[in-house]
Amino acid sequence: MFQAISWAVFVIIFLGMLMHIAVDLVGGEFKNKNNSKFGKFRWCGWREDLSCFSKLKRVVLIISVVCLMVMSFTAFSGRLAADKLMTGYVLMIHVGTAPVFILCLLFLIVSWGYQCRLTDTEWEEFLERLQFKTTDYKGSMLLIKLTFWLTMLLSVPVSLSMLASMFTFFGTHSQEVLFNIHQYTSLALLSSAAVHIYLLIRNQYK
Repeated sequence: MFQAISWAVFVIIFLGMLMHIAVDLVGGEFKNKNNSKFGKFRWCGWREDLSCFSKLKRVVLIISVVCLMVMSFTAFSGRLAADKLMTGYVLMIHVGTAPVFILCLLFLIVSWGYQCRLTDTEWEEFLERLQFKTTDYKGSMLLIKLTFWLTMLLSVPVSLSMLASMFTFFGTHSQEVLFNIHQYTSLALLSSAAVHIYLLIRNQYK
């Protein structure tokens, strides 16, 4: 069941990104910004004139993305290919990467939280979208901010479900429930983070 759901979610996200890119290309949304201030990590807003703390925030962001990629590969490669759980060195790599990822997320919440707060205009746009009204907010950062907070929010059940399963006072049934919570919230977190990273990259190249 989880294998089928995972495949469906990843295919939908991938096709959605392709369609979004195609619409942007047809509409001429992408622009070639030949700016020497941008480095190799332009997707996260890296520029040579950033302050040390701003560069540190982007370094932590890059580390968190790498950790997410490692954990995603170790967790989902076996499930998607043969519906098998992690064992051996693959499990050790996954468990060893997780604390680094969580620490990075804590730093990102503290350092990026204020910048990712919703403005009055974005709250107005958000309420209009909830009511399925037609909106015209060019250059809006609403979706980027929402996926940021959704990713951070999902990291809580992902972390706590696995942490709680390490204690012996949970029985067999409770362990199974915790494991299911962990894998489904992990899928949701990965999906939200993938959309967030895509939107960041898209925003940098528009």
